[in-house]
Amino acid sequence: MKENWIRFEEFLNITGLNAEQAKKMITSNQINAKYINDALYVDSISGTNALIKTTQNTLVAKSLDSDFVEQSIGTILNLHEKVVEAKNETILAIKNENQFLKDSLLSAKEAQMDDKKMIENLRIELEQKKQELESINRKYKLMWGKTLNKTNNI
Repeated sequence: MKENWIRFEEFLNITGLNAEQAKKMITSNQINAKYINDALYVDSISGTNALIKTTQNTLVAKSLDSDFVEQSIGTILNLHEKVVEAKNETILAIKNENQFLKDSLLSAKEAQMDDKKMIENLRIELEQKKQELESINRKYKLMWGKTLNKTNNI
């Protein structure tokens, strides 16, 4: 089952529990909790389930109080809204990250294509320079060869 973490203070605000009650539920493992960056976070799903069980036990033990039931339902709905909001934020963050990665890959591919074109152009230019050098070498050989022949004829 997936966990959705919310800050402990926010959990207390949503549920209307006092800190002592919530900590007792955490120590009795009715609610999952963990520290993230030195802040206590509560799993909203396990918190909702614990509240539902507590509410059921309270309702069985006591007579039905409509205000209590209404408050419990409101609490559960608020927790559900927080879970949905967190899920939507997570999805949006992942979509943004995926778009960033896609843009990065396209940019890297464009850079690679530009590099390939530059390498091909440099290879062609190098081949042309080799041919020019060979041509110049042949001209010098012919020129020096003619000069040597003229001196021999004299």
